Amino acid sequence: MAEIIDIELLRTFVTVVDTQSFTRSADRLLRTQSAISMQIKRLEQSVGKELFDRSTRRMKLTREGEILLTYARKMLSLSKEAIDQISQPEAHGLIRLGTSDDYANLLLPDVFRAFARKHPNVRIDVVCANADVTARKLEDDLIDLALIASRTESPADDVVRDEPLVWVTADDTSLVNGAAVPLAAFPEGCVCRDAMIDVLRRHGRDWRIAFSSDNIGAIHAAIRSGLAVSAVERGLIPPETHEVTGGGLPALGNIKIVLRRNRRSTSPLIDALAAEITARLGNDAGQAAAGSAAGRLPHNKATALAMTTASPRQVQMSGRSPNTRKPRMAAPIISE
Repeated sequence: MAEIIDIELLRTFVTVVDTQSFTRSADRLLRTQSAISMQIKRLEQSVGKELFDRSTRRMKLTREGEILLTYARKMLSLSKEAIDQISQPEAHGLIRLGTSDDYANLLLPDVFRAFARKHPNVRIDVVCANADVTARKLEDDLIDLALIASRTESPADDVVRDEPLVWVTADDTSLVNGAAVPLAAFPEGCVCRDAMIDVLRRHGRDWRIAFSSDNIGAIHAAIRSGLAVSAVERGLIPPETHEVTGGGLPALGNIKIVLRRNRRSTSPLIDALAAEITARLGNDAGQAAAGSAAGRLPHNKATALAMTTASPRQVQMSGRSPNTRKPRMAAPIISE
């Protein structure tokens, strides 16, 4: 019995089974009927078993023939797949993607990993900035794709997914009833920053920027330290923090994660990356993406916020809303 089976013998074997005829197999494979018969005989010698039941005029496989047929189809399929992959021209190119620091760190790693497996020679330049800056870069032809958050209506084709925006806090964050809400936020132009400020203004709440950075790690550190509260997508709640439920902070509503394209940038590679982003981050895949991000930044239970008048400490302020007066002492959040 041979240790290696000739792939051409397997191809002939499968063709004979599919056509149920040595004559038709010869026509399909452009060989003579005697050559087909000889190849089947060689295959049987290789495996040391008869593959066809020759006790009947009807073409019928033996038990060993049935087993070999399954493997033969798999081996032929793998052979074709290998040849197709090898024969494909290597894709080279550059894709310029604009997004926020948090999306680049929390949502896109799995996208990049999957895309790199398929297109190992393609370079991706990621430019991190707030949504308004990224949108301008797209208009100025400086990037090919923009993955950004939006609170406005967007064309359905642009929306990757719709997700609730929630308040997050640490256990030792302090607030005073009626005092300015300390916020940790990205610089001006951030959708989450605008959402927090807008909703607090509509509900007559004072606010102040207690911490600002364009780095998501720094923002999360500020929240965990108890310096401030902030707003994030529910699927991206950072570790050692909690979603605030009730207690006086108004609901933030939903935001849309949208993928916008530079219409002047046309490339199958850009199409491929856009498709990968949509497939892995879209609403249908939202739970999986959130779970993946939560593996890096665990989801924590919701915390109810109760407004009290105690004042254990004061947080230094770097900015305040126009109607904020002298900073006041803060009381602890009472968690569930």
